[in-house]
Amino acid sequence: MVEINQPIARTSPKAWMTVRDADLYEGLLHSLAKRRLGAPVRVVEWGIGRSTLWYTGVFEALKIPYFWLSLDHDWNFFESEIRGHLVGRLNTVIVKGDEVASKLHTVTRHARGLCAVVYDAGELWPSVEGHERDRDADLDEYVDLPGRLGGTYDLAVIDGRKRRRCLLEAARILSADGYAILHDAWRRHYHCAWNAFRSGRRFGDEWWIGSPIETDFTDVLPSHAFEHHHDE
Repeated sequence: MVEINQPIARTSPKAWMTVRDADLYEGLLHSLAKRRLGAPVRVVEWGIGRSTLWYTGVFEALKIPYFWLSLDHDWNFFESEIRGHLVGRLNTVIVKGDEVASKLHTVTRHARGLCAVVYDAGELWPSVEGHERDRDADLDEYVDLPGRLGGTYDLAVIDGRKRRRCLLEAARILSADGYAILHDAWRRHYHCAWNAFRSGRRFGDEWWIGSPIETDFTDVLPSHAFEHHHDE
């Protein structure tokens, strides 16, 4: 789940992030689709939100083949904010976290569209004073599921809980030329996980991008993306 209690100017209708960041994210997805030459773009995402709905909707509207595995830790949030927008939507599978073991075949066989796996750990706000014990929540399955399912991904999006661990997991399951992007990258306690990637760079207002190969990322993002970040 994306943290929405931090004020950000000019929030995009596409996502709970700035207009600039949302547009750059969309441009990155289009760059990956062009690179795939008609093969499905494979995305894994920790943290379901408005962006999940928007960007998978863009893929559907443009008939771009994709597989999008999205994970979240808060079933009540998903039920109140997200699920209603997915009812009746084609190429969508929803699996509750405690049913993953019995429905693993459903997840692994869902090769196209959106697969949302949502756990029921409740609201967790470890960065909020008085909620420090939320850091001890057991979210092992939420972090580890993509690796257990097998396969690799063209893009890993880290915008939920346990972001350092999710970055490390992303480094393991990316394709050889894949990318990981981290939102709220100005938070310094995430930075230690950047070392898991051969290349890394800030972009947009609050993003960081990493890759297992040597790159400056200008093949998938415009040069202006690397200027003027949120914490400068």
